[in-house]
This record gives sequence, structure tokens and C-alpha cells, in this order.
Amino acid sequence: MVKPAKWLDTIALILSVAVISITAWWLLNSGFFNTLVTDERLTWHLIRALGLIAYILLTASMIWGLFISTQFVKNWSPGALSVTMHSTISWLALVLGGAHAALLLIDKYFQFSLADILIPFQGPYRPLFVGLGTLAFWALVVVTVSFPLRKHIGYKLWKTIHLISYLTFAMVTLHGLTAGTDGERLGVRLLMGIAVVGVVGLLEMRLRHVGQGEPAAVRQIIQQS
Repeated sequence: MVKPAKWLDTIALILSVAVISITAWWLLNSGFFNTLVTDERLTWHLIRALGLIAYILLTASMIWGLFISTQFVKNWSPGALSVTMHSTISWLALVLGGAHAALLLIDKYFQFSLADILIPFQGPYRPLFVGLGTLAFWALVVVTVSFPLRKHIGYKLWKTIHLISYLTFAMVTLHGLTAGTDGERLGVRLLMGIAVVGVVGLLEMRLRHVGQGEPAAVRQIIQQS
């Protein structure tokens, strides 16, 4: 007998493929890609899109990490797979976040230098709020790089470094709401509001687990994965 979790995974895969196929078919037939080629603001659109996708991936990584620490996924997702997924999503968020920043170098509306995107609070556009994004990027670098190093640096230090992710999430949220025009859009505010509620709600549940003592299974999953 197939377990319900496997049925859910199969259904999710089928739905994902269906949505991707329908979307690709619609984009090809609507002339969307032709519009992109001729759009003079393509770089600006890509910067915004990559920023939003990176934020969604960061949120997913935060939520999945909290799922692991609260053991919500212990019955249907193997420990090693859970940590691998958590790490992979974090790396994707980092790469797309880096691409989001790098495209500012070729955007024609504002002239960003390499120093502007690497050093916080000195760019030509909203330096305070853009600087929060820069700080968040470097913090995410530290957290993400700690994944492959966790066996070498030890569980306690790895866990301490991982706490930076909460500060990273807060800075990225503020950056998204204040650094660009998309932060004024209702859809973006709803997206970030849902993300914050989800992360804070799961964090509150995680803190309850801390009060009861960290499950040995969580420590074992991370140390052995």
C-alpha cells in the first residue's frame, strides 16, 4: 500500500508539470518573449523579478529549516534529504540574490559601481534601504557557506551562525518593502506579509521546543547529513 505522503508527492509533481507546461505554452503564444527582446527596460524587469524570486526562496528556506527543527517533516521526509533541500534552497536564494545585485551594474537608470553593490550604504539610490539588502546578502553568504562546513566547525558553532538567518530575513524584507517601487504594490506587500507571518509563527513554535529542550533527533539529523 502506498503511503499518503507519496500520493501527495506524486500529485504535487503532476500539478507542477501541468502548471509549467500551460504557462510555457501561453508565453510562447502570447508573444511575451518577443516583447522582452524589444523592451528597453528588460534589465530593470529582471532585477525586480530576481529579487522577488530570491525572497520567495529565502522564505522557503526559512520555513523548511523551521519544519526540520520542529520535526514537522520527520514522518515523510528523510533527515538527510530534508537538510539537503534546506541547503539547496538557501544556495539558490543566494545565487539569485547575487544576480539581482549584479544586474545593477548594467542597468542604465542608475549608475552602480562594483563597490556600490559590495559595500553597504554607499550606492546612488536609496543607500540606506539598498544597503540593508547588501548586508543581508553577506549575512546569507555566511549562513549558506556554513552548510558544507558544519561537520568541521561543530554543531554548536553551526547553530549559532544559523541564527543570523533570522536577521537576514528581516533585513531582506525591509529591503524589499523600501528599496524599490514594488514595495508599494499591494501584491508584494501581501506576499511579504504572508512570509513574515509564516516565519514568525513557526519561530514561535520553535521557541516552545527550545523551552522543552532540543530533540536529540534534530541534532543527529544535522550532524549526520
